[in-house]
Amino acid sequence: MKLCAVICEYNPFHNGHAYHIKKSLEKSQCDGVICIMNGNFSQRGEPTIVDKQVRAEMAIAGGASAVVQIPTYFATTNAEIFALAAVKIAASFDDVTHISFGSECGDIKSIMELANFLYSEPNFFKNKIKENLKEGFSLGASKTKALAESIQEKLVCFSNPQVVMELLTKPNNILAVEYVKSLLKIKNKKITPITIKRANPFNIYDNAELDFKLSDASYLRNSLTKTKRVGKLKKYIPPNSYYIFSQHLKQNHLPDYDMWGQFALFKLRTTSAGELKLNYDVVEGIENKLISCARESVAYEQFLELTCSRRYTRNRIQRIVTACMLNLRADVVKKIYTIPYLPYVKVLACKDDKKLIASIHNSSNSIIITRKSDVIKAEKDEFAKTLMFAEDRANSLYQMLLRLNKIKQAKLSSISDVFDKTTFI
Repeated sequence: MKLCAVICEYNPFHNGHAYHIKKSLEKSQCDGVICIMNGNFSQRGEPTIVDKQVRAEMAIAGGASAVVQIPTYFATTNAEIFALAAVKIAASFDDVTHISFGSECGDIKSIMELANFLYSEPNFFKNKIKENLKEGFSLGASKTKALAESIQEKLVCFSNPQVVMELLTKPNNILAVEYVKSLLKIKNKKITPITIKRANPFNIYDNAELDFKLSDASYLRNSLTKTKRVGKLKKYIPPNSYYIFSQHLKQNHLPDYDMWGQFALFKLRTTSAGELKLNYDVVEGIENKLISCARESVAYEQFLELTCSRRYTRNRIQRIVTACMLNLRADVVKKIYTIPYLPYVKVLACKDDKKLIASIHNSSNSIIITRKSDVIKAEKDEFAKTLMFAEDRANSLYQMLLRLNKIKQAKLSSISDVFDKTTFI
């Protein structure tokens, strides 16, 4: 059985995601799609609109064959680490032959050319990045500027330089480049990268191939958060996925983002600089600014405005805050660069198909977790245990944000419960 990996967040799952799964199957000629998805916190450093189990079940209803999770330790980091962890998960499955990702450009040749250039990272490029960082640009902006300068000065040649210059300016292009670069890093030649051009929601009626309403996930999140009316989103989500989504929201609250902000301010106000410094991406003395800005702010939005700068973007600050909230230690995050595969992969949901389940368990490198006995086996690895305890913290905090009643909270029983909830559909 051949599987195509799709790295995703599905926050929430919508028609565009279903379209991507369909086109990935067509283009790869695989038998199924395995989605590699974040947990309850996004790569932007925010709580997801609904929990990971609901999002996984929505994906299965929308055409995915199985959904597995990127550990929170790596899912709430920058694009490079997020991509590397996800690609290492994809490579841990023996039957994964392709990896498919959306991109604004839809040009796999340009993506691969830039990925190869960034992987080799010649000295002249490194020096340009350093110069831009000294001028106060963020790392992402420094790379974009250095790339444009390198092309203009003819220090590097690409087949389509205009497309390449724009690759690092769009979020999905950036991730696409990082996915290919990650394949180069792990020296994996059995997985073929493919890209599906993302349809523009604003030009949807110009594309005769698309017979559905399209919107991006951020619009859906913002609409739901403001109106609390899930019915307004119905036309943008596949029917079966919408049913799961709406039923969940009838029984549960959305995460309380105001509460999240207050928790964050409390944590930053009451934690020492030395303790904060242990967490991921807390560098260059930013811990002192986090503490002082938290003490000056009465609301989380005010805190973000005070802390953000050209060098520290809003998304980066939000990721740092999430790392501090969940105690995601920098030394643990950095292990992703040194380990060939993750010690375990948790399956969140899977179609009830014996051939598919056997294929997913066909891994020479990681323990595939679908039941409690798999957890016990994985716990023997200390690194796996560290990742699991972090997952438990993330899930517990998320449940608090959902304001679950005491009975539901009492049912959460730490790691064994968190890792024994695979859904077979």
